[in-house]
Amino acid sequence: MSLRRLAARLVATAAAASGWLRMARRRRHRRGDFRLYILEYHDVDPEREFEGTVSAQRFQNHLRHLGRRYRTVTLADAVEHLRAGELGQDLIVITFDDGYAGNYEAAWPVLRDENLPATIFLTSGFLDGNPLWFDTARRSLAALRQGCPEVDHARQTILRSALGTWPLAASDLDPAGINRLMRSLKYQPPARRRAALEALIELELERAPAARPMSWQQVGEMQAGGIEFGAHTVTHPILSTLEPDAQEDEIVRSRQRIADATGIEPTSFAYPNGSARDYDQHTVEILDRCGFAAACTTRRGSNAPGCAPLTLRRLGIGSDPLTLLDARLGGLFDEDMRARFRAQ
Repeated sequence: MSLRRLAARLVATAAAASGWLRMARRRRHRRGDFRLYILEYHDVDPEREFEGTVSAQRFQNHLRHLGRRYRTVTLADAVEHLRAGELGQDLIVITFDDGYAGNYEAAWPVLRDENLPATIFLTSGFLDGNPLWFDTARRSLAALRQGCPEVDHARQTILRSALGTWPLAASDLDPAGINRLMRSLKYQPPARRRAALEALIELELERAPAARPMSWQQVGEMQAGGIEFGAHTVTHPILSTLEPDAQEDEIVRSRQRIADATGIEPTSFAYPNGSARDYDQHTVEILDRCGFAAACTTRRGSNAPGCAPLTLRRLGIGSDPLTLLDARLGGLFDEDMRARFRAQ
């Protein structure tokens, strides 16, 4: 466990033990201040937990814990409450990004058993059989720990330009180093990133198995059971690195593909990566012009009536113990709270 994660758990435990979280929630409710909390998951596994994936048992524990304090709704329903200017109680929306197979195989049985809705944002090209570029890149970088094959000068130049360094040192290939390389790759101009990805793919490496998507048939089954689906682009680019026309193409084609497959045109969207630097004013204007009712960022925090529905905040939920989940809902790790601490 990283020091940062350990520190978060210690802070959460102290806040829960002191009664601060319970008292703050009570005071907020007495003021009539109710919030919409949008939880961001990615995948669920029947048993294992690893980066970005929680176990089915922990996911069920989260949902049962939340069910004692909150009402869970779809994103579409939540936005209607926000537009009306009255929540009346704290609301929860459960979301998943990308469309991994585990959403159907492990998350769906839990949601069905608990009779709860969720909203899943689909990267349409992934469901159509195209690998997620960042999954391919991360698996390729991890495979380089076993040794780097010979790379010609032209490919070395391409990789050095996109990754910031080549050849790679051992420290570049530990978990923190790979995260640094991935950040560099994400924000490259699209053509440079594609060239680097092609160069990595051409290396003869023993990669871990690729991420698996749901099938469109499974999407249809979940939709019939009350799960809402939103758009998440076709290829999962960082939208702010694209020209406005290319952004619109990614957004509109994703929505149309989902509509063709499900018979329902999505009204919600999630920005790939989703931080403040990952979309721009053009992106928001495109979504508004195209008639989207809601869009989710990964900026951390809650949402109150009067907030902008096309830049909704979410809470990133991983393999959190319940005390840490409560602390996130209590605002201890919101983006605004972290900014205040950094300013002191």
